[in-house]
Order: sequence, then structure tokens, then C-alpha cells
Amino acid sequence: MASARNPQRVQDKVREAHFFLVEMATYERAFETEKFLYCLSAFMSAFRTIAFRLYGVTENLKGATAKNALRKQLHDHLDIKFLIERTNVELHEDGVVVFQRYHASVSSSESLPWGRNLGRRGERFHSRFGSRYSETVIVRQPAGWQFAGSSKNLIELCHDGLEAMEGFFRQVLATNSQKQDQSGSLAP
Repeated sequence: MASARNPQRVQDKVREAHFFLVEMATYERAFETEKFLYCLSAFMSAFRTIAFRLYGVTENLKGATAKNALRKQLHDHLDIKFLIERTNVELHEDGVVVFQRYHASVSSSESLPWGRNLGRRGERFHSRFGSRYSETVIVRQPAGWQFAGSSKNLIELCHDGLEAMEGFFRQVLATNSQKQDQSGSLAP
């Protein structure tokens, strides 16, 4: 199915994915959820396209066996496999499920204003037995996003997956340039 032949077109999609990854990070920091999600969808589309174009280029340069080996390598890589699976859900089903992560901290009730001894006036309202809750959870501002099914920060996961995909792309090109150097012409 993969029929891409031009490595430059793979590189174009890598740059496009980088663009949307940077935009996602910008919108995440600005708490612009809708724009963040639009960029996530665009990133995922570009990411999947990188894989399929890379399959085609690999088959064109090295043959079907090399393409199948590359496909296995990509699907054996946890971040790449996860992102490709989620991209298929995004493109062909109801979309991926993502949610915001929050910083949460635990503190003792005595460090909170209502846990302090308020002096003679407040003592009559203060429990003699202490709080039945020894700790309090405080939720703070959002701390990024994550996909359902992964505990990794979404931006980090996308970055790591894209970086790994670029490594496979460089590997395909490096092997091809070695063949080209040895034969003096472009090897099919």
C-alpha cells in the first residue's frame, strides 16, 4: 500500500509534526484547550503519515523485506506503536481520549488556616479530638495532558515518539547513502 518514493517528502512531514508539537506546547502553557486539541489532531495525522511514507521510501530503496522489517521495528517501539494506534482511533473512530493532569499535594490539616488553634475565641469550635482526616489533598493548576492508557505526559510522549521516528528515518537514509557510495549510483 505504501507507495512513497521521495525521502524529502518524509522530511516535510517530520517538520510539519515538529511544527504542531511546538504549537501544542504553546497552547498548553496558555491554557487554550481547543487550539491545543486541534494541534494534537494535526500532529497525529502528520505522525502517521511519516510512518506510511517511510514504509514506501524504504520499500522503494531497499525492497519489501526491509519495509516489513521497518514496520516491525516501529511497532516494537512502545511510543511509536502507542501513537500510531491512537492516530488510527483519531482518524477512523470517535477520536482519542485525553485529559488534563493536575498537580496534587498532600498536607496535614494543621498547616491549613482552619486547622490552626484560633486562640480562646476559636477554641470552642476546634475539635478536642482532632480531625478525622489526618491529611488534606490540595489540587493545583493543570500540569499538562495525557492520553487515556498512558501515564506519560502527552507532549513528552509525542516528542519521544517523533524523535524515535526521526532516528528510523535517518537509519533508512544512512543505509541508502552507504549503498550509493559503494555503487556510485542510487541503489533501488
